[in-house]
Order: sequence, then structure tokens, then C-alpha cells
Amino acid sequence: MSRTSQPTRPRSRPGSGRKTQGRGAPAAPTRKIVIAALAGLAVLTSVVVFALRGQGSSDDHTAGAGHEGFGHVHGIAVDPGSGALHVATHVGLFRIDDPRTAVRVSKDDLDLMGFTVVGPRHFLASGHSAHGPANVGLIESTDGGATWREKSLSGAADFHGLQVAHGSVYGYNSTDGAFMVSADQRSWEQRSRTAIGAFAVSPIDGGTVLAVGRDGLQRSTDGGRSWQPVPDAPAVGLLTWDRTGVWTVSRNGAVWSSTDGGGQWQRRGVVPGEPHSFAVQDGTLFAALSGDRVVASTDGGATWTDRYAPE
Repeated sequence: MSRTSQPTRPRSRPGSGRKTQGRGAPAAPTRKIVIAALAGLAVLTSVVVFALRGQGSSDDHTAGAGHEGFGHVHGIAVDPGSGALHVATHVGLFRIDDPRTAVRVSKDDLDLMGFTVVGPRHFLASGHSAHGPANVGLIESTDGGATWREKSLSGAADFHGLQVAHGSVYGYNSTDGAFMVSADQRSWEQRSRTAIGAFAVSPIDGGTVLAVGRDGLQRSTDGGRSWQPVPDAPAVGLLTWDRTGVWTVSRNGAVWSSTDGGGQWQRRGVVPGEPHSFAVQDGTLFAALSGDRVVASTDGGATWTDRYAPE
């Protein structure tokens, strides 16, 4: 999950509690919003998809000594098919090949704010593009990030957090502070409106979600419809969750873990730099740091090795 200095403030007008879909049709907070296949919009959709796919072809740019840098990293994840580590940045999606080589697999004008892996070479993302709407909504790649196509909420959503879990997509829309869930990647249910940063869904129970709130770590046991503070939790900037437990990183880099869903915590180590994004895959921790450095730990954060460290 991506680091934020504080939970994202919703951009909607004060007092607005209405959900928007597409260009802004109001709906009740828990009402499902279905993307209509209107003929007029179909033309516009085809244009948007063409723009995303056309600009999404890889320019096969290899980052290394003297490269322009990632800018800021908003997501980091492993492709389960190839085992390749991918980094979602302000200047596109990169694949880490070795400690000195990061290959950009998407165009540099695709600013990825949310990023998650569905399966081998199958990714979902959100953010901004120089071609098409300012907010791309939910977009999908099935070729390892080389090309992208629109799925839903084009122009309406800017997901600063995305996660695929239990057959659904969970997302936090920064434009209006909506925590949303979709079972088909097209229709969305708004579960709540709240100011959060990173969030993580339990790998065991899709109704349990942890999130970084304005006043500390928050827990939901109803799929994001309501939130309660987690008592005695460490200060959290980033968090991730797999079957080995909940893993968090504070803003000063301290790594903590919990094996009971956030009840008890153990300090494990410190990341060797300012953390921007954090992930866990089969017990291996990954952290993207300032200076375009990416590190990994196989011992719970006690020690770290470079996965990418440009000269």
C-alpha cells in the first residue's frame, strides 16, 4: 500500500453524502451503482479505451544509472506467474529485473495511484493519464501492464487504494472519500465515506478490513460499512496483510506485525529508509523507499536486501 502523510481527505463538498457514478448521478450510500451500456456513452468509452491502450504500449524503457526516477511509488506487488516484482509509480509501471535494472512496461504518462495484482500478468489500477479523463477510474491489464483498458468509473473515481480479495475488488476513492466494493469490476457498492490512507483486507474473512485513519488504525468487521479504532495499535503509515499476519510500517520506518488481526503487536525491525509503499507476499516483505530503492526481507523485517538500488 502507498504511504500518505495523512489519510486522504475526500474532495467532495462539505456536507455532501451522495455517491457518484460516471458523471455524478446521486445514489443512497449503500445502493449499488450499475454502469449502464448507453449507446451515446459507448462511443465515448471506445475512445477512452483506445486512448488508454494506445498510450499504454510499453516503450521498453530500462531504468538504471542516470534514469529519471520513479517519482513516487504508490504500489508494489509480485506477479504470481513470473515472480517478478512490479512497482507502480507516477511515471508508469516498472518491472524489477535485477538490483540495477527496472524496465518500464507502460508509458510514462500513466500515473498509477492504486495498483493490485489479480493473477499472472493480470493487474488492476487507477490514477491519471495524459490521454483521456483526468481520473481513469478502474483500469485493467492482462498483458503484464503493457496495455490497459477501462473497466468502470472512468472520470469519476481516483482509487488511492485497491485490493483484490475474496473474489471482489475493494477500493478507496479519494475524490469523495468513499470506501467501495465491486464483485464484477463494473458495478460498485459504496460501503462508507471516511478519511483513510492505506487499507488491507483479511485473507481469511472478507468482512474484516484494517485501515489507517486520521486518529490511528481502524477496523471494520462488516466489510467497510462501519469503522472502530483498534486499541493499543502502533502508529501506522502503511499496512499489508497475508496469511502470516498483519504487517505495518510506521512513518519512521518501524516494522510491526500481528498474528491475531491486530489484537497483539510485536516490533520486528526497521526499514532502511523512508518508506513509500509496502507489501507482503508469502511471508516476504517488500518496501519501496525514497531514492528509488526497493528492498526485501525474508526474516520479518530484521534484515533487508536490495531488490533495486540504482547507482
